[in-house]
Amino acid sequence: MNDTIICPHCKKPIPLTEALSHQIQEKYQRFYKQRLAEETGKIEIKLKDQLIKKVKQEMELELKDKANELEELHKQNKSLQEQLLELSKLIRQLRAESQQKQIELEKKLAVEQERIHSEEKKRADEEYRLKILEKDKKLSDALKLAEEYKKKLEQGSQQLQGEVLELELEKILKEEFPTDDIKEVPKGIRGADVIQIIRNGFGKACGTIIWELKRTKSWSNDWIVKLKDDQRRVKAEQAVIISEVLPENIQNFGFQEGVWIGNFPSIIGLSLVIRRLLVEISGVKSASVGKRGKMDILWEYLTGTEFKQRVEAIAEAFSTIQEDIEKEKRWFVNKWSKQEKSLRKVIDNTLGMHGDLQGIVGKSLPEIKGLDMLPDGENKKDKLF
Repeated sequence: MNDTIICPHCKKPIPLTEALSHQIQEKYQRFYKQRLAEETGKIEIKLKDQLIKKVKQEMELELKDKANELEELHKQNKSLQEQLLELSKLIRQLRAESQQKQIELEKKLAVEQERIHSEEKKRADEEYRLKILEKDKKLSDALKLAEEYKKKLEQGSQQLQGEVLELELEKILKEEFPTDDIKEVPKGIRGADVIQIIRNGFGKACGTIIWELKRTKSWSNDWIVKLKDDQRRVKAEQAVIISEVLPENIQNFGFQEGVWIGNFPSIIGLSLVIRRLLVEISGVKSASVGKRGKMDILWEYLTGTEFKQRVEAIAEAFSTIQEDIEKEKRWFVNKWSKQEKSLRKVIDNTLGMHGDLQGIVGKSLPEIKGLDMLPDGENKKDKLF
């Protein structure tokens, strides 16, 4: 009898008693394992229920705490909101008070500024009024003085006017002919004003011109007679009368009764022609000593029509040039006068504006460099051109 069986698991022979024990063991193992699984499931369900209950309780407690905490926070938030409202209200109140004080301060400042401005304006107006009165007084005095000077000038002697013309003629001749001798006439000469001694390039005297200046409203032929007398006294080769008013038969210059006659613009032209004539005659005299024939021919030429026409042409050319120069001079003087008036207006308004600002602002107004150097126009020496 075989007392062994084959183990279905390990395929090894097992004694029958051992196999039986093993089957019983497996049976009970399965039973207890199943019981264990069932109990374990029950326990797990129970534990799970307990855990859920516990978690639920804890969550309820936590939610309750959170609710309490939230309620506390809500109370705190409400308190903070109330405090914030109070603070905002206080801030608005302080801001309103500050704005009100600022407005009141600005009003006071505006009133004070207006008062100061009014006082300064009154003071400036008073100073301006006094300055106007002072300037009016100065202007009135200046007009009176100018009227007095005008009367004195109108009542002045012809001698003073003659001296001015004489000095001007001397200046012109000295500038044009620096090698010539320009002198006053000796005492005892009745009408002549200036003597011009002509000298050539070697300094040799070539002749003399006697000049007489007239500034009257009418022409007199007696001047020619008197000047010819003076011409003989000083032994001058040529005599010239310069006058504002000319004889009817002479327009700008001409030769009449042995005397040259011309207007003031013809001074340089006539002097150039007569001077050249005297220099040439002197040269001919020097070259023709002992040769009387050449002197006769020269005299005929100098007293002939051709020479007269040449001299007139030369003098006319110089007269035209002189007139053009005078026109240009008058144009520039007029232009400078207009520019000076415009610039004077700018300077006067600038100085006036600066004075007004000084009167308003006072010493706080900064100094403008160079402004005190501008001419104020009250001094005659303060010329712009």
